Amino acid sequence: MAKSGPYLSLTETCRRMGVSRKALRLYEAQGLIKPERTGADWRVYGPEEIVRLHQILALKRFGFPLAQIAEILHGKVVDLSGFLEFHQTVVEAELKQVQRAAALLAAAKQKLIRQGHLSTDDLIFLTRETVMTDKRSESVGEIYEAIAAKHLSEADWATLKGNGYAGIGQPDADWPRLHAGAARLMEANDPTSIEAMDLAKRWMTKVFEATGGDPALTRKVRDVAREAHDHPVFQEASSSSNAQMDFIQKAYGAAIEAGFMPKP
Repeated sequence: MAKSGPYLSLTETCRRMGVSRKALRLYEAQGLIKPERTGADWRVYGPEEIVRLHQILALKRFGFPLAQIAEILHGKVVDLSGFLEFHQTVVEAELKQVQRAAALLAAAKQKLIRQGHLSTDDLIFLTRETVMTDKRSESVGEIYEAIAAKHLSEADWATLKGNGYAGIGQPDADWPRLHAGAARLMEANDPTSIEAMDLAKRWMTKVFEATGGDPALTRKVRDVAREAHDHPVFQEASSSSNAQMDFIQKAYGAAIEAGFMPKP
């Protein structure tokens, strides 16, 4: 088939589009792009793929995770209201982080004016606390997807989606309420209370709805959440935490012992 326009190698595409090889291969694995192959089996990117890459990068700059980008590019209707609410949470968290970095830099400047120097400890602290704000360029959705890819197979995703789990790009309105309830009950630090056990029942019922009650898949979903919570960017954007999950696990155990929930 005759080529209607310039075809770029993988290296040239990376250079011109400002993307990494890893990113291009991730987009390909997600079915977002389909580069052609030369006779020597090298990837080449034609005009249509370059246009598609422009679309992907534009949507990424807005903050859409790759799963949501795939739906948009395939013409599916997405829950923009839910996404925008989630994206607002992320941006507000990033704004707080940047404002804190600006305040630290201003304080360091004043200290330099007063003392004429900054100590090594001052510089180490300043670098650590302000350079961290560069992580705002990382997409929370991509962080989650990369972590999920380590734990969940295609069959796992098919099960989750079949049970109504739409992914991080389409957040469930029930979860922020559950997280807020857990944060409040954690202050009392009594996972055996009736209210805590009831919350654990509602929390785990939501999890089991997504996993179909499959113990292995439930463990995988838990592992994804725990690893995501360890990521500093995710910590800033999430209303949940590993501490909350630990509290719910204790309350869940208490609910089983009390007969509120069946043994898994």
